[in-house]
Amino acid sequence: MMKRLIFPIGIALLLSSCAAPAVSEEMEAKFNTKSGFTAQGNKGELLYDINLEGTGSGRLRLALDIDAPEGVAGSVSVVLGDKVIASKDVRGKGGRIVLKSREAVEAPCSFKVLADICCEAPEGAVLKAEVAQVRVGGDRIGTGDSMAVSKEVLLTRQCLFRPGDYGSSNYRIPAVISLPDGSVLAVNDRRKYNETDLPEDIDIVFKRSEDLGKTWSEPGYIIRGEGYGKGYGDAALVVAGDGAVLCAFSGGAGVWASTTQNPQRNYICRSTDGGRTWDEPRDVTALIWDVDGRSKVPGKYHSAFFSSGNGLVLRNGPHAGRIIYTLSLAKAGYRLDNFAFYSDDNGHSWTMSELAYSDGDESKVVELSDGTVLMSVRQNGQRGWSRSGDGGRTWTESGKWPDMKTNACNGDLIRLDDGTLLHSLTNSMQREKVSLFVSKDEGRSWKPAKCICPYESVYSSLTVLKDGTIGAYIEENPDGACSLWFMRFSKNQIIK
Repeated sequence: MMKRLIFPIGIALLLSSCAAPAVSEEMEAKFNTKSGFTAQGNKGELLYDINLEGTGSGRLRLALDIDAPEGVAGSVSVVLGDKVIASKDVRGKGGRIVLKSREAVEAPCSFKVLADICCEAPEGAVLKAEVAQVRVGGDRIGTGDSMAVSKEVLLTRQCLFRPGDYGSSNYRIPAVISLPDGSVLAVNDRRKYNETDLPEDIDIVFKRSEDLGKTWSEPGYIIRGEGYGKGYGDAALVVAGDGAVLCAFSGGAGVWASTTQNPQRNYICRSTDGGRTWDEPRDVTALIWDVDGRSKVPGKYHSAFFSSGNGLVLRNGPHAGRIIYTLSLAKAGYRLDNFAFYSDDNGHSWTMSELAYSDGDESKVVELSDGTVLMSVRQNGQRGWSRSGDGGRTWTESGKWPDMKTNACNGDLIRLDDGTLLHSLTNSMQREKVSLFVSKDEGRSWKPAKCICPYESVYSSLTVLKDGTIGAYIEENPDGACSLWFMRFSKNQIIK
């Protein structure tokens, strides 16, 4: 939200003691702010980004109206460059605060208004702020339209990758999983030169957290791209029954340029130390489609890719321990069909299912209480679904959910211990407003429960952490290129 304010400078001729000062157009301010989320203990949470344009100088005086429960915010500061020029302790306070700079500011310049969030801030509490008054030098300006911003407190919210970090132009395609030892593994594409899919030169990178996502390791590599047409992407994670972490991904020519002479490849990589190091990837392409001349499934397919995010390990019934990944197979006419790719021996051998969904795209699977496997399929409009009663080998029912109409986008699907299903998707026909949808009737119907990114956003991945809280890893792009954010919240903040 961009607002433009006109700053008066110079000496105004007052017609009376109550007359407003004359307004000069020599200095102008542009306010940039977005409401959304913060988290317990976050330092330097951005409230406003303000650009002063034109010419003029003077000490800044900024009045803010603060509305927040006691114990949410510790301080609010004004930062110019890397220097704090004004700060106010607001712990336990509400109402109006005034931030006065210790030195003059001179346009053109940019400064930020930041808040420190208390470690004990209640989850779900909201910090609200609104610009009430601005002065530069002795001159007062009105704020015009309301300059309100709000930040809801989560348990955790951390940015893992931004465009330009670690020498990469872009990052995309999140996957997150909670490991048996309680650590959290986050994996995504490192798109070195642009944000485009394969066949661009892409690495697959990871970070690990030992404290439920509050702090993260430096990035490591699962596999490095080696140039155009030799990159890798779209990682999907699962923990096998033997404790190994499996990462499935694709690489090479790209889904639509793939041919039998130059196929897009599909790989599965294994880690036995919680994602710290990874074995050489195994090429499983020939087990998926007929690149080698032996048909695996009916139909003329020319490539395949794994659906990024999470796979599934069945917990109950005759197929307990079965690992299921989902695949999209491409054919002429830019059409995709969905299949399951499953293993009954912790990922050492693999089998293709029968056709699960025709004319689909990226998909996710979850196990229902009776052992049925439910697949959710990306569509533009009503979300598609399919069901399997034999552990993902055959698929006997399919349809669309009229109460989940979204943009064609990838999301994630998980089951909580009480049987509740959570689905993360854009709650819009645009790529925006990633939200959590809830089903309490085994996926027959869905209701949007909580928007977890109120602006432009794309792919997302979900996991249940060791303390029972929920972790989400999301592509957010308020500035036009994706940043990858991890957030954590309690179930009672979603389902009320």
